[in-house]
Amino acid sequence: MNLTHYEWHYRSLPDDWQDKVAEWQQADLGYSDTFLRLCLARGLETLEEIKDATNQMPQTFHDAFLLYDMDRAVERIQTAIEDQEVILIYGDYDADGITSTLILYETLEMLGARVIYYVPNRLVDGYGPNLARYQDFVDQGVQLILTCDNGVAGFEAIEWAMQAGVDVIVTDHHEVQATLPSAYAVVHPRHPQGHYPFPDLSGAGVALKLATALLGEVPTELVELAAIGTVSDVVSLRDENRTLVLSGLQLMRDTMRIGLRLMLEEEQVDMENMTADTIGFTIGPRLNAIGRLGDPTPALELLKTQDEEEAQELLALINEKNQERKDLVANIMDQVSQRLGQGPIPHIIIESDPSWPAGVVGIVAGRLSEHYQRPALIFQYQADKGQYKGSGRSTEAVHLFDWLTDIKEHLAQFGGHAQAAGMTVAQDQWQDFVAALQAKAQAQAESEPRKAPLTIDLSLKLSEIGTDFIQEVQLLGPFGMDNDKPVFAFEESKLNQVRLIGTNSQHAKLVLGQDGQELNAIVFDFADRMRDRKVGDSLTAVGHLDLNKWQNRISPQLLLSDLGVSGAAWYDWRASGQQGRLWQLDQVVYVCQREAVKAQVYSRLQPGSGLMTYQEAQEANLANYQGLVLLEPPKQMSDLDQLVLSQDWQAFYLVLYAQESKYLAGLPQRADFAKLYRWLVSQEPFNLRARLAEISQGLAINPVQLKLMFHVFYEAGFVSIEEGQVAVQDASRHQNTNLEETAAYRAYQAAMDSEEALVFATLDQIKEYVKKLGVKS
Repeated sequence: MNLTHYEWHYRSLPDDWQDKVAEWQQADLGYSDTFLRLCLARGLETLEEIKDATNQMPQTFHDAFLLYDMDRAVERIQTAIEDQEVILIYGDYDADGITSTLILYETLEMLGARVIYYVPNRLVDGYGPNLARYQDFVDQGVQLILTCDNGVAGFEAIEWAMQAGVDVIVTDHHEVQATLPSAYAVVHPRHPQGHYPFPDLSGAGVALKLATALLGEVPTELVELAAIGTVSDVVSLRDENRTLVLSGLQLMRDTMRIGLRLMLEEEQVDMENMTADTIGFTIGPRLNAIGRLGDPTPALELLKTQDEEEAQELLALINEKNQERKDLVANIMDQVSQRLGQGPIPHIIIESDPSWPAGVVGIVAGRLSEHYQRPALIFQYQADKGQYKGSGRSTEAVHLFDWLTDIKEHLAQFGGHAQAAGMTVAQDQWQDFVAALQAKAQAQAESEPRKAPLTIDLSLKLSEIGTDFIQEVQLLGPFGMDNDKPVFAFEESKLNQVRLIGTNSQHAKLVLGQDGQELNAIVFDFADRMRDRKVGDSLTAVGHLDLNKWQNRISPQLLLSDLGVSGAAWYDWRASGQQGRLWQLDQVVYVCQREAVKAQVYSRLQPGSGLMTYQEAQEANLANYQGLVLLEPPKQMSDLDQLVLSQDWQAFYLVLYAQESKYLAGLPQRADFAKLYRWLVSQEPFNLRARLAEISQGLAINPVQLKLMFHVFYEAGFVSIEEGQVAVQDASRHQNTNLEETAAYRAYQAAMDSEEALVFATLDQIKEYVKKLGVKS
């Protein structure tokens, strides 16, 4: 069994688990034996623990005044309200900071305070209390400052304000350093002098506690904000955070916040079945996006406004910024991946560039850490300030904040949590900083297993699962930090089907079979990890169970985390051709169709490997190579035939990236050609590249098909194309032209056939094709 990525660890069941399950069934809980077995595996040992863990309306909510300094903070704020002092709420630019700010702002408004808020611009103000900004607000008459989701590391600005006669009350949840700032009060669940029963509140959770203390009751209308902050900041979802999130999700179904409702409607969220994932993948990223690129205030205003027209404008702006954020992240990921592809992957990834915006590097770090299962720190080099500003993310095996604390002499500023941190490094400390972290990572690698651990809750048969069981599993949610989604293993399954999906074939859909039962499975982004698989293999599939809803049908689905399967001489890496092992191969020849691909990937090759186009490979001596790597499908299958027969290959590696898939686009119909021509005769000459998307949308013709049609028209003499400018020609001389006989059309058909036979075929089908050429596969 070849495990693709993780080190598997199965949870153990007690020896008397069958007796326990039988005993619990007598209590008539209404749960299946399989679910009760899962509960046992996850450490739930009594009926009461199971009832608590599955309770969707938990009531755990600790007394706010158990937080250290809460009484002092409340008393000072009440005095400020009575005396009509100007109160500033100084927040943070992420989703947790935005919701924290709004919780306190709306609370103080209800109490009649003179209150203003400020959410820092990360590019101008940086993280946490900013001395210059504090000075500006004090000059404007602010008399009391409340921080939320920041402040515990804001020594300089807070000390200045206190000395200037302006009290500062810190509400924060970030890691506490050796000393605390000299604030009037520090409300923090981990206060070193406090004894609060639950240390893992988010910034929004702490803000809600202060709001509750001020109002004398839990402000129900603010709980959904606390839920957003809690999930978005990836804190523990146990104890009272579970109460906050479940209650917030329940309230969010009928939210009165117009901006939030519009966002959820736009994303077609099932309001009756929202989960923590709704916040984590839909709400949180959008609120975070705008603060990553500049002023985060519009995100707060979106949640605050009661005007639908304003909400629509704000949501449009946020969506625009979110797309900009996605594009930036994708671009940086490409650049980092290219760098990493040039050699062995280091034990800790540390990369920097002056063009990488500091606001998005944390996302890149997170994706790299998840993919390579090691710490990743990504920085923007800010030459004008002589510093590196960045973010880091880590795996469970590395407490990143502790590592940074150990080498804080090399840091100008840092803060964060166990698996996420932000930091600033002075230019003259950069080399020492990098070396210190590399030394730590090297020591860690030598003492820890090479593969990251994956805990499997339960091994199941396909016959044991159904929609009822998965609905039972969902009762254990919300899932997230400290309450992971249950992971199941399906041993001795058969791989019945494999289909690559996604624009870059980065995802894969599989069908697993066992004793006449089948289960659909899907893997997102990391399909390259499902290596060496072929239909008919006996395997163990590992992942999370979910319900797939499609056309009013609900069916079980496995979200694949890992796969164990026997190796083979064929390596099907079509899901992610330029990741993982691809550039670590030696004595192989990489073959592509386009010169541009050669230019892009040449620097990644190992010394003993080669790279050439299909045309170059026809004439080359390939005797020194043992493996054939197909980076792209050929323009026509005959190009592949000659290459496959050129020698006795020991291994085939299938990457087969198809840019702008012609097979998926399909052939245009005759009516499409007619529609395009009718449109063209009414147009003045235009630039094709600039207007291609507009024409595609307006005529409802796939852009890939549209490019073909312009090539066909050019070849047939219907249009001229000079330097990208398209102009209609007199077509009367070409009325009898058969467009399907043009070279462009035939080449497109050949490319479709090539994609069908290689990109979209199963591995067995490809092997059968090669076998028919006379090659033993």
